[in-house]
Amino acid sequence: MKLNNLEFFLVNNPIRAYIQEKYELPILMNMLTSKTFDSVLEIGCGNGNGTKLIKKYFDPIHITAIDLDEKMIQIAKRTVHDETTTFQVMDASKLDFPNDSFDAIFDFGIIHHVPNWKDCIEELRRVLKKDGKLILVEFSLNTFSGFPGRIFRPLLAHPYDQMFSTEEFVKHLENIEFKINGFKKSNPFKLIQHFYLVASVPSKAHEKTNTAAAENHAADFQH
Repeated sequence: MKLNNLEFFLVNNPIRAYIQEKYELPILMNMLTSKTFDSVLEIGCGNGNGTKLIKKYFDPIHITAIDLDEKMIQIAKRTVHDETTTFQVMDASKLDFPNDSFDAIFDFGIIHHVPNWKDCIEELRRVLKKDGKLILVEFSLNTFSGFPGRIFRPLLAHPYDQMFSTEEFVKHLENIEFKINGFKKSNPFKLIQHFYLVASVPSKAHEKTNTAAAENHAADFQH
């Protein structure tokens, strides 16, 4: 789903950028044993602030940053001047990348916007390399179920009927054989519940996924 006007304002302001760098990113970095990645995907890159932080703190050889909203991609292209970064308009639940494309995938609070969030996670798993890292901070139905989250619900364009709970999100990752490497719930000042997570796909599970994906592509071709 694309952002409404209020959401656009919330993500495109210096306060959001400050929180992302000084509060969110350090928590995620503390969950990582290695911070060296050659090829990185960022989903829902928005105005490119997360992209700049990935470049600053991880310095990968190449970053691919995608967003469903063409307007946000145009803003990101104007604000991020880096020849090692590519911006593309793309649906995170229908990724146009081959299997095993990325060493790490970053999500700074995007998947809760996606109605078919399970498809999105399965696509992320498909394009993640063996032992690659899924690195994310997310909101969930828990965020908008208590106070003050209930107040925000009518103001934000979220797919609440399809949104996951925190527990459901983690369970689905485990069901499709992600290994949870780090997990932390947070609710600063009792204002907004969210969670941090780092996960990977172990080698054997990764091989099983790629075999199934190849069989599905072969069946589609035959039809």
